[in-house]
Formats: sequence, C-alpha cells, structure tokens
Amino acid sequence: MNQKIRLDILVAKKFELSRVIAKQKIIDGQVFVNNKQINKPNFLVDAKTTIELHETKKEIKQPETLLKPWKKAIEIVYEDEYIFVVNKPNNLIVHPTKYENQKTLANIIANLFIEKKIPFFGDPLRNGIVHRLDKDTQGLIIVAKSQAAFDAFVSLFINKKITKKYLALVYGFLKTKTVKVDAPLKRNNDTILQEVSTDFDAKDAISIFKEMQRFKNFSLVEVEIETGRTHQIRAHAQFINNHIINDLLYGDKNEVKIKGLGQYLVSYSLEFIHPFLKKEININLGMPKSFKEYINKYGK
Repeated sequence: MNQKIRLDILVAKKFELSRVIAKQKIIDGQVFVNNKQINKPNFLVDAKTTIELHETKKEIKQPETLLKPWKKAIEIVYEDEYIFVVNKPNNLIVHPTKYENQKTLANIIANLFIEKKIPFFGDPLRNGIVHRLDKDTQGLIIVAKSQAAFDAFVSLFINKKITKKYLALVYGFLKTKTVKVDAPLKRNNDTILQEVSTDFDAKDAISIFKEMQRFKNFSLVEVEIETGRTHQIRAHAQFINNHIINDLLYGDKNEVKIKGLGQYLVSYSLEFIHPFLKKEININLGMPKSFKEYINKYGK
C-alpha cells in the first residue's frame, strides 16, 4: 500500500516551489488532482497521483477589505528597500484566526504598508510576513516589501540559509554546556501540544541549547534551531527537563505562572546573506528588559 502524503508537499516537490507558495496555489484553486480542482493543502494523495498546475490569475480582494489596519506602535529594528524586520512583542498572534482578526501582527503590518506606501501583494492575510512566532514568544520577524523579496526570503529559510537564534530562561541547569536535541515532534492528538515521538509521521526537529550563564536555580541559554517546528524549543526544553520559565503549556504544572506575560523566550538574532544586497546582515535585539528584571529579582 502506497503511503499518502500532503498535497502541498507533493506540489512543492514536483514544481520546485517553496512550501508556502505551493500552499497558496492550492488555496487559489490552481492545482488539479486527477482533473479535479483541490483547494485543501493538507489533502492526502498518492505520490504517483496525476497533478496539474493551472497558473490562472485570480482576482483577490484588496487586503484592506479583509484585514482592518491596526495603528499600533511596533519597533522596527532593521529596514532596507526590500524588507523590514520588526520586534514582535509577546501576547500577540502573527496571523488572523477565526477567534481574532483585528489585533494581530498582520493587522499592524497592514497599517505599516499603508503608511510606508508599500503596495499590497500575495496572500492578503499575510501582508509580506515571511515567518512566524508563537503568540507568547517575543522577537524578530522579517516582512517583505514585494513578492520577489518574499519568495527570496522564504527560500532562504527553506534552504537553511538564515541562522536564527533565541535567548531563553530555563529552570535548572543543562547537563552539559551544549545540548543538541535531535527529537522528532508530533501533535498530541487533538491538542495544540507538540511531543517527542518515534511515530513514522513525526517531523524531524533539531534544537541546540548552549548555556550562557547560571543563576540560583535557573539558566540563561542560547538556542539555535535547525528546523522550525511549532513549539519546537518549548517542547524540546521540556523533553530535556529544562522547561522555559513561565511557559503555560510546557512548564511544570505545579509552578506559579503569570498569564499574559509570555514565556521567557525571545528570537533575538538573525544572520543571513542578503539575496539582493549581497552582503551579510546581522540583526541582534540583545537581552529583553523582562529577562533582566527576572534575573535581578530571582537570580541571587
């Protein structure tokens, strides 16, 4: 019996597209499976299934009719003619959901596009946002100013040409100065939780934890990820018994946590060779104020 795989994965492979672009083409109705139009990226197909790509132009509503621009201050830490990079605060989701479609990062970006006179393009609910972070994770997010820039930076991520590093405060101390966690992840049934799994459909996930400083009963660590799975760092930190402080999902259930504050995890560094400027770009946030305050209060 042939193993079934997701349609977006097969389309990306067959037509040499990024996964994001393949998914969008499916949603736009450009993909046909055995002469039948399919618009669900997670539709399961056989690897030998006949797939056709009909690149027809689709009329898309202007983003402002789908997303209400949200005029809210956000730190822009880098900008050039192709991209800008924002510092997403915690307690903010990146993309709209059925539960929240007015106060997201995408709504903020929609307003910035208007203020900066950047033409809207591509997915009207994405507005050039190249990647994502969890709602309660702070940090750097790249926003493209054109479809060409968006495709180029998505390609950098897919081909692992962007070095992405995080800072985290974790309970306890690492067993060694550097701990490489190579542990596949899979969603736990119908929950949003990811857990380490040996099942065939678990997704490869690699995180490298490096101890930077020890305090009374917790540590400051730097984490570099080789894959970008949902909740990857949080699930891996739990797996090695060094869960992230104030993590409401993966932390110790008996510990007091503060809702709305977010886990002490920040995407603080991005390094890449700019695909258009052809030079090395290093963006670093440094340690957030919330980290310093926690260390000063509980570190001694």
